[in-house]
Amino acid sequence: MNASPAPSEAVSQVSLFRQHNVQVVFLGRLSVLMADVIQDVALIWIVWELTHSSTATAFASMSSRTPLWLFSLPAGAHADSVPPRRTIILTNLICGALALMVAGLSNLGWVNVPLLCLFAFAISTCRTFEAPSFYSLVRGLAQEGADTQQLNGIADTAKRTARLTAPLLANALRSVTSVFNLYALIGLFYAGMAYAGRRLEVRDFRSERKQRKGLVADLKEAMVVVRQQPALQYIIVAEILFNLAYGACYYVLLPRLTLDTTGGGTAGHASAVTAYGVGGLLAGFFSTRLKMGQHALNYATVAWIGIGASFGLMYFATTLPVVILLTALAGASMAIQNIALWSAIHVACPPEHSGRVYSIWRLGADMALTVSTLAAGVIADAFGPSVPIGVIGLYVFFAILIARRFTVGRAGKLSPSLS
Repeated sequence: MNASPAPSEAVSQVSLFRQHNVQVVFLGRLSVLMADVIQDVALIWIVWELTHSSTATAFASMSSRTPLWLFSLPAGAHADSVPPRRTIILTNLICGALALMVAGLSNLGWVNVPLLCLFAFAISTCRTFEAPSFYSLVRGLAQEGADTQQLNGIADTAKRTARLTAPLLANALRSVTSVFNLYALIGLFYAGMAYAGRRLEVRDFRSERKQRKGLVADLKEAMVVVRQQPALQYIIVAEILFNLAYGACYYVLLPRLTLDTTGGGTAGHASAVTAYGVGGLLAGFFSTRLKMGQHALNYATVAWIGIGASFGLMYFATTLPVVILLTALAGASMAIQNIALWSAIHVACPPEHSGRVYSIWRLGADMALTVSTLAAGVIADAFGPSVPIGVIGLYVFFAILIARRFTVGRAGKLSPSLS
């Protein structure tokens, strides 16, 4: 089943960005992801400065990751049963209000690390419900000249732009104001996505709207679709195995390398996160020209291994510039991986099931992120960041190839479309 009609001919980047929905998707996702990235780095900076403990930093990061697996399944069922635009607007308005509350309470002296983690948990809960609704809505945004792969590419380009600019903006503002005041800006960015949600032009994209049948019934129905598709099985299994490595690398070991081991401090960490955004931005921008089609999973496989290799080579890095360069390569690979996975999912999964299949995928992936982030904090405090990150590079290479062998490899061929 095709996710959307393919454009009759290749569309240039300039003409693509002239389309109304493309502009709104880019600006809206840029706004919400700026908020996400600034909140991530602000939380890490605050906790590290107060505790100088990788374990404490891991617990803080975990507070914003936990809702992604606690509420992933109900969020997916919700996305399939209600108009997704409504969810997008409401959740981002709530996120904005919560962020503004943090800024206000901090100026009254009423905010500490545990309370900040509680707010991060609440904001992440709203974002957990927003994400499947947005990616389900992408099918209804496709127009002549912009198919779902290109819209996914535009959304990913916005994400990489945020990763490029948000850390620089946060670091610049931190030099002139309290890091807690960054939450006022975070609130405004979330409100920007709510406004963008109102401006989208959405066509009907579901043959039917699934009624809620209860969490167990929703899960069983989505699992039927997954069992029919080796491509979906590969995506889910490989992403779980990959995120067991990625959570440790990006949220714990990379901050430890840049903040402490190489002596970069917060500016070094901001530079690494920015480099991650630069690599992703360039790769994501040009990937909208690719027609991945049935080769989407091949792109994803190479990208997964590329990310693992980029982090693994940090074992040999002794200076901050080398770490930053490798982080940029990881960001470029991550952009290709994201777009390839979404292209494969949109083709393999019927639109009326997309929210729940998305949630099954993210449930496993985010549980893996949570576990690896927490474990990596303890490991980094015990052994430092260099040896663990080197071992992880080797692990990713073998884990992805094994996952491929026992899913799409066992089926004999890639099967990205439903029969």
